[in-house]
Amino acid sequence: GIHYDVNYIDGQKTGFFLDQKYNRQAAAKLAKGRRVLDCFTHTGAFALNCAAGGAEHVTAVDISETAIAQTKKNADMNGLTDKMSFLCTDVFKLLTDMVNEKRHDYDYIILDPPAFTKSRSTVRDAYRGYKDINLRAMRCLPRGGYLATCSCSHFMKTDLFEKMLADAAGDAGVSLRQIEHRTQSPDHPILWNVPETDYLKFYLFQVV
Repeated sequence: GIHYDVNYIDGQKTGFFLDQKYNRQAAAKLAKGRRVLDCFTHTGAFALNCAAGGAEHVTAVDISETAIAQTKKNADMNGLTDKMSFLCTDVFKLLTDMVNEKRHDYDYIILDPPAFTKSRSTVRDAYRGYKDINLRAMRCLPRGGYLATCSCSHFMKTDLFEKMLADAAGDAGVSLRQIEHRTQSPDHPILWNVPETDYLKFYLFQVV
């Protein structure tokens, strides 16, 4: 039910990520009445679904001015501009500032970052990057708030991603109640004889 204008010439990869289609719908089901922060919004797909799903307000954040402009265009096309705000800034800095200022502006945070690793040699650095943003998001959320978090890197295996989340929760002093664990949509099939096809990890949690 959401319409998108897609820049398939100058956009990232194909300009739109179809593999998150059903994950966006799952995330939107938790958005009603909530203040949502959509980090790494790209063209605003998670943000738009949450706004349409009844969120009180959605803030879409991306470091790319082009991405934010595209998100604004999509919000306007769907009649959702009044329920959304748009912020062009670095997500790491934003979350760090919110932690340092002890701000709990949002009760639902979505983390859909680009792949932090594209080879086995950089998995350790990627682990730190994923932990960094998830730890900060957990510290920014009030008890009972919701976190959607994912990784699109094949090299960040499920067990390692879950260990990272557990480490982040421990450092944040919170517990996680898992609502859903999902992968990519079925038109991106996982072939058991082709490990690279098992790449997307998507989790919905309540912070308790």
